[in-house]
Amino acid sequence: MKKIFINVFSLLLIGLAFTSCNNNDDVAAIDSTTVKPTLTIDFPAAITVTEGTDIPVNFTISQPVGHDFEIRVLINNQLSTASSDDSDITNASINTSFEKVFTFPAFATTYSDVISIVADDLIEPTETLSVFFDPTRTSAVAMTQLNSTITIQNVVQDKLDLTFHFDRSFSSPTSGATFTLCGLSNSALTGTNYDVDFILYDAAFTPLPNFQAQTGACTEALSMDLADYPDGLYHITAYLYANADLDVANLPFPLVDIPTFDIPITVDYLRSGSISGTYTQEAANYFTSDSPVNSENQVVDILISTVGANRVFTIQDTQGNITASGRMAHKSAFKSKRVKL
Repeated sequence: MKKIFINVFSLLLIGLAFTSCNNNDDVAAIDSTTVKPTLTIDFPAAITVTEGTDIPVNFTISQPVGHDFEIRVLINNQLSTASSDDSDITNASINTSFEKVFTFPAFATTYSDVISIVADDLIEPTETLSVFFDPTRTSAVAMTQLNSTITIQNVVQDKLDLTFHFDRSFSSPTSGATFTLCGLSNSALTGTNYDVDFILYDAAFTPLPNFQAQTGACTEALSMDLADYPDGLYHITAYLYANADLDVANLPFPLVDIPTFDIPITVDYLRSGSISGTYTQEAANYFTSDSPVNSENQVVDILISTVGANRVFTIQDTQGNITASGRMAHKSAFKSKRVKL
């Protein structure tokens, strides 16, 4: 009996020891005054760049954090004339603005990335993009809101892009059936396709080795880079490679009763950041449905000239009547580059 009493007394003493240990201050309490690491952002308060530029942004924290965390830069729409299409700050955020998210890696003290300004085809005035790094969207570190104004200058490309269209719809007066020239190229109505190639000549009508618009496709395209062409006049002609037998008297049914029709050629021209539009071939140079294979007619003339420090593309007809003229404004067109801060 005495032994049992001693064992029970021992257990009570152990219990009191644990209770005493739990009630004293040996275990540290949570420190609610812990200071978060400080985030510093190296990004200019104001900067002027051209389209296609990558602007570096550098982040530094005072001490590492044991997990990845996000930093968000947003567009201030009220102060911006540029849109979200003009940069890679494009993801819609909860406040109906736009944002780009940077992910700062765990255990690092520095991190670098870029804000990219988009190079587009539009002819635009100088625009302003107002952005801010938002401290309310980052909880892992302490940071101060950083505001920046990015001035974006339009860039003019050194290349002229030309796209040629010759498709045409036509109908049978007897059956009412409607056809297209490009449709003939993809059907068994006739033994041949309808195919127009486009040839580039110099001022003396010497053919030049640019065969981009001679592919057999329904829509053809050709580019002229200023680096490849000296100042001068250039002629572009249409060469009728195949005509789907439209000029043959014994046309197979149902095309036999199709009356003669004109086939005008239109040219979409684009010098990104400078000129764009559509030119229509002179009526005197149209093909018709009766034009035989190997026919060749002039379409458009391109004049390249230097005016001051600028090289200029001029779109004109074969009589010298100008449709559009666009100069080179910035040499740095469409080359992604970084700028020094």
